[in-house]
Amino acid sequence: MSEQDNSAKGILIWMLDDLFDSHAVEIVREMLQEQGYRLAVTRSVSYRGDYPKHAPYAKGILLQVNFPLREEDIKGLTSCKIISVTGIGYDEFDLAAATRKGILATNAPSFCVEEVSGHALALILALNRHLPECQNITRKGLWEFKDGWSIRRLKGQILGLVGVGKIGRAVASKAKAFGLQVKAYDPYLSKSEMNMLNVDSVEFDDLVSNADFISLHVPLNKETYHLIDARVFDSMKDTAFLINTCRGDVVDESALIDALKTKKIAGAGLDVLSQEPPEARNPLLSMPNVIVSPHSAFISHEALIELAATCTKAIIDALEGKAPDNILNPEVLTKNQ
Repeated sequence: MSEQDNSAKGILIWMLDDLFDSHAVEIVREMLQEQGYRLAVTRSVSYRGDYPKHAPYAKGILLQVNFPLREEDIKGLTSCKIISVTGIGYDEFDLAAATRKGILATNAPSFCVEEVSGHALALILALNRHLPECQNITRKGLWEFKDGWSIRRLKGQILGLVGVGKIGRAVASKAKAFGLQVKAYDPYLSKSEMNMLNVDSVEFDDLVSNADFISLHVPLNKETYHLIDARVFDSMKDTAFLINTCRGDVVDESALIDALKTKKIAGAGLDVLSQEPPEARNPLLSMPNVIVSPHSAFISHEALIELAATCTKAIIDALEGKAPDNILNPEVLTKNQ
């Protein structure tokens, strides 16, 4: 490929996996074409083969949230002005390397708030009513549930939120409609800010020891890696459930498996795991008191359309000389002025 092969304004790379909605790809392609840009799609299975030939000509990159883009990859972006992460988290992306290179980076912090908060609540409801066990019973041709004493009325139970960002706040609002008491821990919010959100602020250890459900809504970083570890499981009620819809490595998975096997906790609802996809022998996949969904909490038709449009607009704005929304490294703007 040569520079003459590209449109007048250059190309954009969208690095994604093979499961991403093709309709969203077309939305991106059409938005870019209207501005004179061409889209080159590089999928994960052929990443190393396709990426190097596109990289020198790429004016920008749409980067799927779980697609690794490391410093050695970023060095090849000699024409790139912006990397737009198509998601909320960006732990697989070397933001520091992009910043050193003078490349703007953005994300989409709001596109799936409704979806993830609803998914977290769905896991809470399903676990509370022991739906996985009930499903297994009926599939065996039986029509009885003998463990009724283990099911508690949802109203009045305590939901502990770890992290009260956009998604955590949405979970709190929805949970209250079911009569749950909501308590939360977030070291970045003051008690007055928590009060304004109508959420009871508690210390982490208090939340862990008193909550009937613990739902995680934090980014993955050095502070949150294995935040939920063996010590936490030892402190939880043996009737409590853990819900994780943020990042797998926020939880020490080995400690979780041990806590479930030894009945230190009652169960777990997981949309994320430490290794994705997991190995077939991962015990979490076969435990009767665990629900595992395939990192799908963010998905809906509407969310994918919003994601595609939001991230593409950020690309177009940056290339047209405007400051895009949701900038992750604003220092680049000052550096490039």
